[in-house]
Amino acid sequence: MNLDVSAGLQVGRLALDVSLRVEAGTVTAVLGPNAAGKTTLLRAIAGELAVERGWVRLGDRVFDEPPGTFVRPEHRRIGAVHQEGLLFPHLTALENVAFGPRSRRVPAATARRAAAQWLDRVGLGQQATSRPAALSGGQAQRVALARALASEPDLLLLDEPLSALDASTRAEVRRELRQHLAGFDGPTVVVTHDPVDALVLADHVTVVEAGRVVQAGTVAELAARPRSRYVAELIGTNLLEGRAAGAELVTADGTTVITSSGLHGPAYATVAPSAVALHLAEPQGSPRNRWRTTVEHLDLLGDRVRVQLGSPLGLVAEVTPAAVAELSLVEGAAVWASVKATEVSVYAG
Repeated sequence: MNLDVSAGLQVGRLALDVSLRVEAGTVTAVLGPNAAGKTTLLRAIAGELAVERGWVRLGDRVFDEPPGTFVRPEHRRIGAVHQEGLLFPHLTALENVAFGPRSRRVPAATARRAAAQWLDRVGLGQQATSRPAALSGGQAQRVALARALASEPDLLLLDEPLSALDASTRAEVRRELRQHLAGFDGPTVVVTHDPVDALVLADHVTVVEAGRVVQAGTVAELAARPRSRYVAELIGTNLLEGRAAGAELVTADGTTVITSSGLHGPAYATVAPSAVALHLAEPQGSPRNRWRTTVEHLDLLGDRVRVQLGSPLGLVAEVTPAAVAELSLVEGAAVWASVKATEVSVYAG
Protein backbone atom coordinates (compact mmCIF):
# COMPACT_ATOMS: atom_id res chain seq x y z
CA MET A 1 0.00 0.00 0.00
CA ASN A 2 1.25 3.48 -0.89
CA LEU A 3 1.39 6.60 1.29
CA ASP A 4 -0.29 9.63 -0.26
CA VAL A 5 -0.06 12.95 1.59
CA SER A 6 -1.19 16.47 0.81
CA ALA A 7 -0.69 18.31 4.09
CA GLY A 8 -1.68 21.92 4.57
CA LEU A 9 -1.61 23.43 8.06
CA GLN A 10 -0.34 26.39 10.05
CA VAL A 11 1.89 25.84 13.08
CA GLY A 12 3.07 29.11 14.58
CA ARG A 13 4.87 31.00 11.82
CA LEU A 14 5.25 27.91 9.66
CA ALA A 15 2.74 27.47 6.84
CA LEU A 16 3.15 23.87 5.70
CA ASP A 17 1.93 22.93 2.23
CA VAL A 18 3.60 19.66 1.21
CA SER A 19 2.56 16.82 -1.08
CA LEU A 20 4.31 13.48 -0.79
CA ARG A 21 3.80 10.03 -2.31
CA VAL A 22 5.79 7.02 -1.12
CA GLU A 23 5.42 3.68 -2.87
CA ALA A 24 5.13 0.45 -0.85
CA GLY A 25 8.52 -1.07 -0.13
CA THR A 26 10.42 2.15 -0.84
CA VAL A 27 12.14 4.76 1.35
CA THR A 28 11.71 8.51 0.87
CA ALA A 29 14.04 10.88 2.69
CA VAL A 30 12.73 14.34 3.57
CA LEU A 31 15.63 16.80 3.65
CA GLY A 32 15.63 20.46 4.56
CA PRO A 33 17.19 23.12 6.78
CA ASN A 34 16.14 23.70 10.37
CA ALA A 35 12.53 24.89 10.79
CA ALA A 36 11.70 23.90 7.20
CA GLY A 37 8.70 21.82 8.31
CA LYS A 38 10.17 18.31 8.12
CA THR A 39 9.13 17.17 11.59
CA THR A 40 5.78 18.97 11.31
CA LEU A 41 5.10 16.90 8.18
CA LEU A 42 5.98 13.71 10.04
CA ARG A 43 3.70 14.65 12.93
CA ALA A 44 0.84 15.24 10.50
CA ILE A 45 1.35 11.81 8.96
CA ALA A 46 1.50 10.21 12.40
CA GLY A 47 -1.69 11.95 13.53
CA GLU A 48 -0.07 14.12 16.20
CA LEU A 49 -1.27 17.13 14.19
CA ALA A 50 -4.44 17.32 12.10
CA VAL A 51 -4.18 18.73 8.59
CA GLU A 52 -6.35 21.80 7.93
CA ARG A 53 -6.62 21.03 4.22
CA GLY A 54 -5.61 18.08 2.10
CA TRP A 55 -5.36 14.46 3.25
CA VAL A 56 -3.24 11.64 4.64
CA ARG A 57 -3.98 8.26 3.04
CA LEU A 58 -2.35 4.86 3.30
CA GLY A 59 -3.58 2.48 0.62
CA ASP A 60 -7.36 2.61 0.64
CA ARG A 61 -7.49 3.95 4.21
CA VAL A 62 -8.04 7.64 4.87
CA PHE A 63 -6.29 8.76 8.05
CA ASP A 64 -7.06 12.46 7.82
CA GLU A 65 -9.23 14.45 5.44
CA PRO A 66 -11.04 17.50 6.81
CA PRO A 67 -13.65 18.27 7.65
CA GLY A 68 -15.01 14.84 8.50
CA THR A 69 -12.23 12.24 8.85
CA PHE A 70 -9.49 11.94 11.46
CA VAL A 71 -8.04 8.65 12.69
CA ARG A 72 -6.26 8.84 16.03
CA PRO A 73 -2.52 7.96 16.06
CA GLU A 74 -2.97 4.70 17.96
CA HIS A 75 -5.25 3.38 15.23
CA ARG A 76 -2.95 4.13 12.28
CA ARG A 77 -0.57 1.13 12.63
CA ILE A 78 2.53 3.29 12.29
CA GLY A 79 6.00 2.42 13.57
CA ALA A 80 8.13 5.38 14.64
CA VAL A 81 11.82 5.84 15.47
CA HIS A 82 12.91 9.17 16.92
CA GLN A 83 16.23 10.94 17.28
CA GLU A 84 16.69 9.96 20.92
CA GLY A 85 15.03 6.54 20.65
CA LEU A 86 12.52 7.45 23.39
CA LEU A 87 12.88 4.08 25.11
CA PHE A 88 11.08 3.52 28.39
CA PRO A 89 13.89 3.86 30.97
CA HIS A 90 12.28 1.50 33.52
CA LEU A 91 11.83 -1.37 31.03
CA THR A 92 14.44 -3.81 29.74
CA ALA A 93 15.34 -3.95 26.07
CA LEU A 94 13.08 -7.00 25.69
CA GLU A 95 10.17 -5.26 27.44
CA ASN A 96 10.67 -2.13 25.32
CA VAL A 97 10.44 -4.14 22.10
CA ALA A 98 7.52 -6.18 23.41
CA PHE A 99 5.65 -2.93 24.06
CA GLY A 100 5.12 -2.57 20.30
CA PRO A 101 3.09 -5.75 19.78
CA ARG A 102 1.50 -5.40 23.24
CA SER A 103 0.10 -2.04 22.12
CA ARG A 104 -1.64 -4.01 19.34
CA ARG A 105 -3.24 -6.26 21.99
CA VAL A 106 -0.93 -9.20 21.28
CA PRO A 107 -0.79 -11.62 24.28
CA ALA A 108 2.16 -10.99 26.58
CA ALA A 109 3.92 -14.33 25.95
CA THR A 110 3.59 -13.96 22.18
CA ALA A 111 4.85 -10.35 22.36
CA ARG A 112 7.92 -11.40 24.35
CA ARG A 113 8.76 -14.15 21.88
CA ALA A 114 8.46 -11.70 19.00
CA ALA A 115 10.59 -9.17 20.89
CA ALA A 116 13.32 -11.75 21.50
CA GLN A 117 13.36 -12.61 17.80
CA TRP A 118 13.65 -8.96 16.82
CA LEU A 119 16.47 -8.33 19.29
CA ASP A 120 18.33 -11.25 17.72
CA ARG A 121 17.73 -9.78 14.25
CA VAL A 122 19.27 -6.44 15.24
CA GLY A 123 22.18 -8.19 16.98
CA LEU A 124 21.14 -7.44 20.57
CA GLY A 125 19.91 -10.80 21.83
CA GLN A 126 22.51 -10.69 24.60
CA GLN A 127 21.17 -7.31 25.81
CA ALA A 128 17.58 -8.47 26.34
CA THR A 129 17.67 -7.86 30.11
CA SER A 130 19.55 -4.54 29.90
CA ARG A 131 17.79 -1.25 30.58
CA PRO A 132 18.33 1.77 28.30
CA ALA A 133 20.84 3.41 30.66
CA ALA A 134 23.16 0.43 30.16
CA LEU A 135 22.98 0.60 26.35
CA SER A 136 25.20 2.59 24.01
CA GLY A 137 23.60 5.13 21.68
CA GLY A 138 23.79 2.75 18.75
CA GLN A 139 22.32 -0.11 20.76
CA ALA A 140 19.45 2.08 21.96
CA GLN A 141 18.59 3.03 18.36
CA ARG A 142 18.62 -0.63 17.36
CA VAL A 143 16.18 -1.37 20.17
CA ALA A 144 13.97 1.52 19.06
CA LEU A 145 13.96 0.16 15.50
CA ALA A 146 13.16 -3.35 16.73
CA ARG A 147 10.28 -1.95 18.80
CA ALA A 148 8.88 -0.14 15.76
CA LEU A 149 9.14 -3.19 13.50
CA ALA A 150 7.88 -5.68 16.10
CA SER A 151 4.48 -4.01 16.07
CA GLU A 152 4.10 -5.07 12.41
CA PRO A 153 3.35 -1.54 11.20
CA ASP A 154 1.97 -0.64 7.79
CA LEU A 155 4.12 2.50 7.67
CA LEU A 156 7.49 3.49 9.17
CA LEU A 157 8.37 7.07 10.19
CA LEU A 158 11.95 7.84 11.20
CA ASP A 159 12.73 11.31 12.58
CA GLU A 160 16.49 12.05 12.50
CA PRO A 161 17.17 8.46 13.68
CA LEU A 162 20.97 8.74 13.46
CA SER A 163 21.74 12.34 14.40
CA ALA A 164 22.32 11.61 18.11
CA LEU A 165 25.03 9.04 17.34
CA ASP A 166 28.77 9.64 17.03
CA ALA A 167 30.32 9.42 13.56
CA SER A 168 31.65 5.84 13.77
CA THR A 169 28.46 4.45 15.33
CA ARG A 170 26.29 6.38 12.85
CA ALA A 171 27.98 4.71 9.87
CA GLU A 172 27.51 1.24 11.35
CA VAL A 173 23.87 1.76 12.35
CA ARG A 174 23.13 3.40 8.98
CA ARG A 175 24.28 0.27 7.14
CA GLU A 176 22.24 -1.99 9.40
CA LEU A 177 19.20 0.26 9.13
CA ARG A 178 19.31 0.07 5.34
CA GLN A 179 19.27 -3.74 5.52
CA HIS A 180 16.20 -3.77 7.76
CA LEU A 181 14.37 -1.15 5.68
CA ALA A 182 15.02 -3.22 2.55
CA GLY A 183 13.03 -6.04 4.14
CA PHE A 184 10.06 -3.84 5.09
CA ASP A 185 7.09 -4.14 2.73
CA GLY A 186 5.41 -0.84 3.59
CA PRO A 187 6.41 2.76 2.77
CA THR A 188 9.07 4.45 4.89
CA VAL A 189 9.63 8.18 5.45
CA VAL A 190 12.98 9.29 6.91
CA VAL A 191 13.45 12.88 8.04
CA THR A 192 17.11 13.88 8.04
CA HIS A 193 19.46 16.82 7.50
CA ASP A 194 22.33 14.57 6.42
CA PRO A 195 22.70 13.94 2.65
CA VAL A 196 24.67 10.76 3.43
CA ASP A 197 21.60 9.34 5.18
CA ALA A 198 19.56 10.11 2.08
CA LEU A 199 22.17 8.56 -0.21
CA VAL A 200 22.44 5.32 1.78
CA LEU A 201 18.89 4.86 3.05
CA ALA A 202 16.52 6.37 0.50
CA ASP A 203 15.20 5.52 -2.92
CA HIS A 204 13.81 9.04 -3.38
CA VAL A 205 14.39 12.44 -1.80
CA THR A 206 11.99 15.31 -1.16
CA VAL A 207 13.55 18.65 -0.21
CA VAL A 208 11.42 20.98 1.92
CA GLU A 209 12.22 24.63 2.58
CA ALA A 210 9.97 27.08 4.44
CA GLY A 211 7.10 24.58 4.40
CA ARG A 212 7.20 23.93 0.64
CA VAL A 213 8.65 21.23 -1.59
CA VAL A 214 11.42 22.80 -3.65
CA GLN A 215 12.69 19.65 -5.35
CA ALA A 216 11.99 15.91 -5.43
CA GLY A 217 13.57 12.94 -7.17
CA THR A 218 16.40 10.48 -6.77
CA VAL A 219 19.67 11.57 -5.17
CA ALA A 220 21.32 11.42 -8.60
CA GLU A 221 18.62 13.66 -10.11
CA LEU A 222 19.01 16.25 -7.36
CA ALA A 223 22.79 16.17 -7.67
CA ALA A 224 22.65 16.62 -11.45
CA ARG A 225 20.23 19.56 -11.40
CA PRO A 226 19.84 21.27 -8.02
CA ARG A 227 17.12 23.94 -7.86
CA SER A 228 17.90 25.72 -4.61
CA ARG A 229 21.04 26.95 -2.88
CA TYR A 230 20.34 24.57 0.01
CA VAL A 231 20.39 21.55 -2.34
CA ALA A 232 23.52 22.84 -4.06
CA GLU A 233 25.30 23.21 -0.73
CA LEU A 234 24.24 19.70 0.25
CA ILE A 235 25.94 18.22 -2.80
CA GLY A 236 28.87 20.60 -2.64
CA THR A 237 28.45 22.69 -5.78
CA ASN A 238 27.76 26.32 -6.74
CA LEU A 239 24.31 27.23 -8.04
CA LEU A 240 23.44 30.31 -10.10
CA GLU A 241 19.96 31.36 -11.18
CA GLY A 242 18.97 33.84 -13.86
CA ARG A 243 17.87 34.18 -17.46
CA ALA A 244 19.74 32.55 -20.32
CA ALA A 245 20.15 34.19 -23.70
CA GLY A 246 22.27 31.93 -25.82
CA ALA A 247 25.77 31.89 -24.40
CA GLU A 248 24.96 34.34 -21.60
CA LEU A 249 23.29 33.82 -18.24
CA VAL A 250 22.31 37.04 -16.44
CA THR A 251 21.69 36.69 -12.70
CA ALA A 252 19.15 38.70 -10.69
CA ASP A 253 21.80 41.25 -9.67
CA GLY A 254 22.81 41.82 -13.30
CA THR A 255 26.01 39.77 -13.34
CA THR A 256 26.67 38.14 -16.72
CA VAL A 257 28.12 34.63 -16.85
CA ILE A 258 29.41 33.34 -20.20
CA THR A 259 28.46 29.71 -20.87
CA SER A 260 28.64 27.21 -23.69
CA SER A 261 24.85 26.78 -23.67
CA GLY A 262 22.27 27.79 -26.23
CA LEU A 263 19.33 27.99 -23.84
CA HIS A 264 16.86 30.87 -23.70
CA GLY A 265 14.65 31.81 -20.75
CA PRO A 266 14.76 31.10 -16.98
CA ALA A 267 17.71 28.86 -16.18
CA TYR A 268 19.96 27.47 -13.49
CA ALA A 269 23.69 26.86 -13.76
CA THR A 270 26.11 24.86 -11.63
CA VAL A 271 29.83 25.42 -11.25
CA ALA A 272 31.99 22.89 -9.41
CA PRO A 273 34.14 24.53 -6.70
CA SER A 274 37.20 22.89 -8.27
CA ALA A 275 36.45 24.80 -11.50
CA VAL A 276 36.77 28.20 -9.79
CA ALA A 277 40.35 29.45 -10.15
CA LEU A 278 41.75 32.20 -7.90
CA HIS A 279 44.33 34.84 -8.88
CA LEU A 280 46.11 37.80 -7.29
CA ALA A 281 45.70 39.90 -10.44
CA GLU A 282 43.17 39.92 -13.28
CA PRO A 283 43.77 36.72 -15.22
CA GLN A 284 44.64 36.79 -18.89
CA GLY A 285 44.06 34.13 -21.54
CA SER A 286 41.22 31.65 -21.93
CA PRO A 287 38.84 32.15 -18.96
CA ARG A 288 35.93 34.22 -20.29
CA ASN A 289 34.43 34.71 -16.82
CA ARG A 290 36.43 36.76 -14.35
CA TRP A 291 35.34 38.76 -11.33
CA ARG A 292 37.05 40.80 -8.66
CA THR A 293 35.86 39.58 -5.27
CA THR A 294 36.91 39.03 -1.65
CA VAL A 295 37.56 36.05 0.60
CA GLU A 296 34.84 35.68 3.23
CA HIS A 297 36.13 32.57 5.00
CA LEU A 298 38.14 29.38 4.52
CA ASP A 299 37.38 25.79 5.55
CA LEU A 300 39.95 23.00 5.58
CA LEU A 301 38.45 19.73 4.32
CA GLY A 302 41.02 16.96 4.23
CA ASP A 303 43.70 17.90 1.71
CA ARG A 304 41.61 20.70 0.16
CA VAL A 305 40.52 24.17 1.27
CA ARG A 306 37.06 25.50 0.42
CA VAL A 307 37.16 29.28 -0.03
CA GLN A 308 33.88 31.16 0.33
CA LEU A 309 33.94 34.23 -1.89
CA GLY A 310 31.84 37.38 -1.62
CA SER A 311 29.92 39.33 -4.25
CA PRO A 312 29.10 39.39 -7.05
CA LEU A 313 28.22 35.68 -7.13
CA GLY A 314 29.13 34.26 -3.71
CA LEU A 315 30.96 31.32 -5.27
CA VAL A 316 32.88 28.65 -3.38
CA ALA A 317 36.31 27.73 -4.73
CA GLU A 318 38.24 24.60 -3.82
CA VAL A 319 42.04 24.90 -3.79
CA THR A 320 45.07 23.23 -2.21
CA PRO A 321 46.67 24.44 1.04
CA ALA A 322 49.73 25.34 -1.06
CA ALA A 323 47.57 27.67 -3.17
CA VAL A 324 46.22 29.30 -0.01
CA ALA A 325 49.77 30.09 1.08
CA GLU A 326 50.91 31.18 -2.38
CA LEU A 327 47.96 33.56 -2.81
CA SER A 328 48.05 34.71 0.85
CA LEU A 329 44.36 33.90 1.18
CA VAL A 330 42.90 35.24 4.42
CA GLU A 331 39.48 36.56 5.33
CA GLY A 332 38.94 39.95 3.69
CA ALA A 333 41.66 39.49 1.08
CA ALA A 334 40.92 40.82 -2.42
CA VAL A 335 41.27 38.26 -5.22
CA TRP A 336 40.19 37.57 -8.78
CA ALA A 337 38.08 34.53 -9.58
CA SER A 338 37.76 32.96 -13.00
CA VAL A 339 35.65 30.18 -14.52
CA LYS A 340 35.86 28.79 -18.04
CA ALA A 341 32.62 28.91 -20.02
CA THR A 342 32.83 25.16 -20.59
CA GLU A 343 32.80 24.59 -16.81
CA VAL A 344 29.35 26.19 -16.42
CA SER A 345 26.57 23.60 -16.67
CA VAL A 346 23.25 25.23 -17.65
CA TYR A 347 19.72 23.77 -17.54
CA ALA A 348 16.21 25.15 -17.85
CA GLY A 349 14.60 26.74 -14.81
